[in-house]
Amino acid sequence: MKRTFAALAGLVSTLGLLLVGGQANAATPDQPRVEVSIQSQGIVYDLYDNAGNLLGTGTFRADPSGDIPGDSIQACDWAADGWGIETQLDVNPGSSWDTDRYINTRGHSSPYCSGWKSGNLTENTPVAIRVCLVKGTNAPICSPGVKGSA
Repeated sequence: MKRTFAALAGLVSTLGLLLVGGQANAATPDQPRVEVSIQSQGIVYDLYDNAGNLLGTGTFRADPSGDIPGDSIQACDWAADGWGIETQLDVNPGSSWDTDRYINTRGHSSPYCSGWKSGNLTENTPVAIRVCLVKGTNAPICSPGVKGSA
C-alpha cells in the first residue's frame, strides 16, 4: 500500500504538531497522520495509519541519556506492513531539504528499532527531522521536516 504525505496542517500545542497526510489510493476516506512531540531533549516523530495504529517512529536526541548518545537519530518500525521507516536529519536546514544523516529499518522484520546514529553538533545548532517510508531500493517517501536544535 503506497502512502504519501501532505503539508503541515498546524500547531496543536506547545508540545506537538499535527501533520496531515494522504494515501495514493484516492478511495481511502481516512487520512494517515503524523504526530510530532518537540521536547527539551529532542524530537519524537510518530506515523499512524488510517485506523490509528502506530506504524513507525523517528527520533532525534539532542543530549545524551544513559546509553543513548547526543545529537543522534533512530528509526523504529512497529507494523508488519511491508514498509520500513527511515529517519532523516538536516543540519542547518535551509529552504530545501538536505539530508546530512539518516538511519532506517530496511532489511529488518518489524517490530524493529535501529541503533542510534550520532555525530557531535555544536550546542543550539538548528536541525530538522523527517520520517520516511522505505521499501526495497525505492526512494523514500517522506513527510515534511520539523525544526528543532541540537
